Amino acid sequence: MLITALLTGATALAQIPAGGVVTTGEAVSRPCGVTTACTSGLQTRASMQRCGTVTAPDGSQWELPAPITDGPAAVDIYNDCTGQGDNPNYLDEVETVVVDPDGVEITGYIFADNYYELWVNGTFVARDSLGMTPFNSTIVRFKAKYPMTYAFKAVDWDTHPGLGMEYDSYRVGDGGFIARFSDGTVTGSHWKVETFVIAPLGDPSCVTDDNGRDSTACPSEKTPSGNRVPCGLADPQSCKALLFEIPDDWTAPEFDESSWVNATLYTADQVTGTPGYVRHADLFEPGQFIWTRNLVLDNLVLARYTVEAPPD
Repeated sequence: MLITALLTGATALAQIPAGGVVTTGEAVSRPCGVTTACTSGLQTRASMQRCGTVTAPDGSQWELPAPITDGPAAVDIYNDCTGQGDNPNYLDEVETVVVDPDGVEITGYIFADNYYELWVNGTFVARDSLGMTPFNSTIVRFKAKYPMTYAFKAVDWDTHPGLGMEYDSYRVGDGGFIARFSDGTVTGSHWKVETFVIAPLGDPSCVTDDNGRDSTACPSEKTPSGNRVPCGLADPQSCKALLFEIPDDWTAPEFDESSWVNATLYTADQVTGTPGYVRHADLFEPGQFIWTRNLVLDNLVLARYTVEAPPD
């Protein structure tokens, strides 16, 4: 179903998916609750990890690139921002989060472009320690019982919150994440996904919701400096974002994700070639990189999968 909404700074009405809110321009940004600069380790440049608050035409306020959960960070396997690259002690450093006292202990290996948060059976387990770049890889451990519901918040971080763009060049980045758990659970097309932030957009009516929110019809073009969309070529501040409210209970086992779509698979080459993944790729196999149907414009993605019993 589509609804009619008034775009900021426009006189014409456009059709956008139900529940969507359109904002224009960059949010007022600030440092977030994740690492904001590489002050040690092998990298010395700032990683520009910032969050922002943008106000919609209806007066509602939105945290971008995503609401960040205040909780423990996962242990790094590789981190060249605040660490010295490979962490040989990651297995000794990881602690077990008790979700269900009568559950089984599971170890998980996760790589995200750029950021993730993980819940299991509705309990927060860990978040990525780095929001933006350089890319790290992580390990988590928890104790939970079956049926076991995994719920990921995955963010293609930007450095211009509200625009979905990165760096001074206003480049449009891409997302993608991969995970493998010690009971045999891996990311793949059997996971359910939905997007909640889509940017940058020139005309948000290009997004449809006949079969989940789908931004694949929205125009984008490839330039030598990366993916861009027409709204960013002349005036980035004219770009719009299409935002949807995250359901309060989306991490709960009983949440109904039947309206979400199956994840789209991507190759490692489509997502990353950075050391955080490449040096430890075997830890994530046979997991597959997943996202929604648009790796470039869909910036905040929720993903879920329930394991009824230990995989064979």
